[in-house]
Amino acid sequence: MNYFISLHMQILAQTPTVDPEAAKTFAQQDPTGFIMAMLGMGIVFTILILIYAIFSNTPRLFAPTFKQRMKSLFWKKPADASAEPAEETAHPAEADLTGEINAAIGAAIHLYRSELHDFEDTVITMKKVSKTYSPWSSKIYGMRNLNQR
Repeated sequence: MNYFISLHMQILAQTPTVDPEAAKTFAQQDPTGFIMAMLGMGIVFTILILIYAIFSNTPRLFAPTFKQRMKSLFWKKPADASAEPAEETAHPAEADLTGEINAAIGAAIHLYRSELHDFEDTVITMKKVSKTYSPWSSKIYGMRNLNQR
């Protein structure tokens, strides 16, 4: 037990303390604490404005143009690849879509969307519960008899 007390005293001795003279001069310069309050609120509001600016600009980080700009800045192309024209790689080969393929895609989308909603019967039945007493709603258990002898 004495070990913990001595350890606690060592920790307290190592913690920095406020200079009493500095506290007195600050109290003389700002007796009402108005400057300290304005300084604290100014810091908080500045941080809040900074957070607002960061969060309001985050959608720009997910825009495709921003991603392309970042790729062009940080991803360097090899020197021999930049000398060749990029006409062949610019447009990928498009698949030939025939009428049968378009009809199959349209039928699949129609079947998928028609199965999203369940068709239910709109009959509502209400049954009265015969047991209306419940110990949870009973007030007798919440009462205390203070006149016990």
